[in-house]
Amino acid sequence: MKKSQLTFPALLLVLTLFLSASWVTLSSSVSGDLISCLQSKSNNVTIISQLVFTPVNASFLPVWQVAVQNTRFLKPSTTRPSVIVTPVEETLIQTSLYCAKKHGYEIRIRSGGHDYEGLSYTADVPFVMLDFTNMRSIQVDVAKRTAWVEAGATLGELYYSISQETDTLYFPAGVCPTVGVGGYMGGGGYGNLLRKYGTAADNVVDVRFMDVDGNLLDRRSMGEDLFWAIRGGGASSFGIVLAWKLRLVPVPKKVTVFILNKTLEQGATEIFHKYQYVAPTIDRNLHIRTQVFAEYIGNTTKKTIRIMFEGIYQGTSDTLLPLLGKIFPELGVTREICEEVKMVQSTVVFWGLPSSTPTEILTNRSAIAKLNNKSKSDYVRTPIPIRGLRKIWRKLMENDGSALLMINPFGGRMDDFSETSIPYPHRAGVLLQILKTVNFNGQPSDATPTSLRRIAWLQSLDALLTPYVSNNPREAYSNYNDLDLGVGSANYEEASVWGERYWKKENFKKLIRIKAKVDPNNFFRRPQSIPVF
Repeated sequence: MKKSQLTFPALLLVLTLFLSASWVTLSSSVSGDLISCLQSKSNNVTIISQLVFTPVNASFLPVWQVAVQNTRFLKPSTTRPSVIVTPVEETLIQTSLYCAKKHGYEIRIRSGGHDYEGLSYTADVPFVMLDFTNMRSIQVDVAKRTAWVEAGATLGELYYSISQETDTLYFPAGVCPTVGVGGYMGGGGYGNLLRKYGTAADNVVDVRFMDVDGNLLDRRSMGEDLFWAIRGGGASSFGIVLAWKLRLVPVPKKVTVFILNKTLEQGATEIFHKYQYVAPTIDRNLHIRTQVFAEYIGNTTKKTIRIMFEGIYQGTSDTLLPLLGKIFPELGVTREICEEVKMVQSTVVFWGLPSSTPTEILTNRSAIAKLNNKSKSDYVRTPIPIRGLRKIWRKLMENDGSALLMINPFGGRMDDFSETSIPYPHRAGVLLQILKTVNFNGQPSDATPTSLRRIAWLQSLDALLTPYVSNNPREAYSNYNDLDLGVGSANYEEASVWGERYWKKENFKKLIRIKAKVDPNNFFRRPQSIPVF
């Protein structure tokens, strides 16, 4: 037998192209029934052709790719939709829902945000992707201190829209302007204002929602149980959020921001140790986020830890400096590093850009780099001792430079809420939330030997942190979805492995009861969605 002349990489390329071509052929053939259904239910076939895409359309791949915010899913092996629907109004959503159910397709709902595990735009079954990119209007009512925001808008677009109407109102949501509003609210949502105003979901006052039968509901017509569930319990488990009505909160015309770095040689360990006690208990107007990196010292081969402290204070530096001077002088905040800016500018600063950057950048989805990472989350309820911090620092120094810890203090207003007030349970007693990330920069995929080593390192860090983070359950943030926690949902015992980490037992059981009432056949499902038993 003649020996094959194909090298392994070449063979892999041929196989990938073959599978890709096979997938396109299969998707095209199985999507015909759905397209026919959509056309038969529409009064305007031309509109259908402009808003619905299948793999045979030249625009299909660009439409799918443009809002894949985590680029590790931009690879041929990622399964894609059979059909993409980009509605401009609610009738096409109702039609898509009807046709998907009739012809046996699942639905995934994409509002265009980060989606750490790609669950809104990939699945291992035939599915329709509802892409809300065309439904992103924002209506701000300054007099009533509210805003209606469609599901396809981003936080950056929301912040910019508010800032065009007023400098003294804002919304207490996340730092990243590229996060999609639709999914963000459904998972709870936290940000720089959580210590003063709670989570984003705590400040949702109404909703426009489509249930599994295509009925349009608001808070009154859906009832308080379902309204409770979709604010932190993963709204896409229960139906389709079309728009959120948000309560805007007061902010001063100018807030104070500062950024400073401390290394081990500058006492970072001792400063961070005290930070754990101070940041969750200090004045609610002050939020100090930290980012922790391992890096080389100058041009040497010796590593150190650098901790970046990023502060935002709802007031002037004249008030902030005495406050920190009395309670946390070790941090070393001085007037020279403080800058007084509008609240919308603080979002730009926390995104890593100069405060002078035009705030229009918050609306430019293509101007800000996408993610390329794997992440995990934890909550800290007891300060980590210095010996524990040193273990963590040593583990970080073992990393190849791809790791980041991002740490946010809780306390303040978060302590005022019961852990059952909405499904988001991480309330009183939480000191810090930790996001642990490795990136795949410089790698063609997340499956190369280097990428796999980075993932293994992240898992070893996760194990190292076990004694220092919450337990029974070990809490995790559902918006930082992590399929490593498990995906089984055949029974409560199986689902509780991951469900109780996100929502705790009482909330998770209540979510399951509500799900059974509003979607008894479990049409709205995906990995780690609320199950029906």
